[in-house]
Amino acid sequence: MHLCSSCERDDICAEDTPTTPFLIIKFMDFDTPTDIKQPDELQVKAEGFENIITYETNQDSILIPLRTNALLTNFELTINSDTEDGGDDPNTDVINIVYAPVEEYVSSACGFRVIYNELGENLIPEGDQNWIKNIIIEEPDVIDETNAHILIFH
Repeated sequence: MHLCSSCERDDICAEDTPTTPFLIIKFMDFDTPTDIKQPDELQVKAEGFENIITYETNQDSILIPLRTNALLTNFELTINSDTEDGGDDPNTDVINIVYAPVEEYVSSACGFRVIYNELGENLIPEGDQNWIKNIIIEEPDVIDETNAHILIFH
């Protein structure tokens, strides 16, 4: 094994170096807004992509990526997605997340990361069939993954 004796400290990107953060969505009870409410059999799909993220266990929060090369990302959020269990029919809502992506230089070894400012949202289409009843932007800038950025009430 050959070690580089002339390597500079920033030639190696440390594991704890901040990278492009995920959007954190936390699910809350619409009737009791201070209570967490986990959605049943949740699936998330970014429009225009084939990959579907299925949450096998109910979770009160999820981390999802935003597009780094666009000003918005549409997500299809489906509850009751497991049609084999004989439960409720699947119900899909589409949320439109808008933002201003900003490239931020980290170091020569790590390169750049993207942060997202001025978060906004729209529920599409709005109506009586939506399982999502309200959306609140809790943190308008996505710069890290320490707190929820968006609260979804259902």
